Amino acid sequence: MTRLARQDWRTAPVNAAMISAVLDFADIHRDLGGGRTLLRLSPARAAKADIILLLGRDAERACDVGLVWNDREDQIVRVIDDAALRASRQDAWEEVFDLFAADDRDRASQRLCA
Repeated sequence: MTRLARQDWRTAPVNAAMISAVLDFADIHRDLGGGRTLLRLSPARAAKADIILLLGRDAERACDVGLVWNDREDQIVRVIDDAALRASRQDAWEEVFDLFAADDRDRASQRLCA
């Protein structure tokens, strides 16, 4: 039960709608060689109205999904979920901003001044 309590429930799992949106509207195409291409949605593309109407609140989450597409076979080889990387980037920023939320504001040596 403790394993379930520690999970981050803010991140939605990858669903079929996200995969379809990346296949249909991907604007980032990276050639991986061997007839394979990495398809992704850029954050600017995910902010467009058609993606938001299609995915709703999962539009931002679709930017974390990458698809490795085989051009020769016309099929998906792998679905890559980079949500853990996004979470780790946010954790680093949150640690920096915690410096400003110190409880002991009387000590000048602990304050961060710009």
